[in-house]
Amino acid sequence: MNKQRPYKVYWLVWTLVLAAVAAAVRLWQEATAFEGEYGLPIPGATASVVLVCVLVMAVAVLAMLAARQPVVTPPRAKVRGRRWDMSFFATGDSVFLALMCISAFCALASVPILFTKGRALWKAYQVALAMKTWRGGDNGVLGMVTAVLALLAFFGLLQIGREGFRPGRRGKGGFWAALPACAGCGWLLGTYRNCAADPVLWDYVPLLLAVIAGMLMYIDWAGMSCAAARPRRMLWLAGMTVVCSWVALASRPDTGTTLLLVSQWVAAVAALHRLPINLQNPPTVGSEEKLSAPTGMPQEIEIPMENKEEDTHV
Repeated sequence: MNKQRPYKVYWLVWTLVLAAVAAAVRLWQEATAFEGEYGLPIPGATASVVLVCVLVMAVAVLAMLAARQPVVTPPRAKVRGRRWDMSFFATGDSVFLALMCISAFCALASVPILFTKGRALWKAYQVALAMKTWRGGDNGVLGMVTAVLALLAFFGLLQIGREGFRPGRRGKGGFWAALPACAGCGWLLGTYRNCAADPVLWDYVPLLLAVIAGMLMYIDWAGMSCAAARPRRMLWLAGMTVVCSWVALASRPDTGTTLLLVSQWVAAVAALHRLPINLQNPPTVGSEEKLSAPTGMPQEIEIPMENKEEDTHV
């Protein structure tokens, strides 16, 4: 396991450093790149240019880390498609469990805030309709939908942490990871609906990028249990989720949005903490069969470690 540790360290260190730099530049941009009563952006502002460069650098650095990430798999055989849903097995790893619990409870904490805000907007919408003064805008429906989906995401994230800490039956991880992905879809729709009319792109583009990165990360997370594994791409998306979320948090969004951003970047850190280790030193097929095969059923023979080879298709 000691041979595998540096890659996890590389992912965590580089991701957090890039995220901190990007967030600092975003704060600089907000302090210097806007002017006037309406906060219009200054064309060609130095801080805006630097922020774009930092984000591009983050894309490139994380892509290089993903390209160099070793992925050890058994030779192509029946067992090949079954190993991916064990990629987040973290038996006894209290750090992974703690991170997933923090992520889950941040999602849960956002539920009453988002639902209350959406319900208030819905009531205002009903009053405006009755008085025939409605001129368009947010009617609160997407906010309430996002709150319900965030509640489902709470159960999904909590179950991911539990199944990783104490693995049970295989094949359920994809369903649980799909729940926060669905929450990301609703969140993206609501965010774009509320911000699309804003003429200042810098006001909402960082938030949209963070939501999209998190949603795609959860989709790839679910794919690890559905024979559609793209582990290197998922690591890249997890890193970009952290970077973009920190940039969005630097803009000091509302409380509900802040909790959702914290939830997804903490989950991304959990993925960066666990996935590189299991990709380099995957749980053996024998361990998998002991977890999932009924008592008395013949188990597949474990493939010797020396026969494992580098997978060039991920």
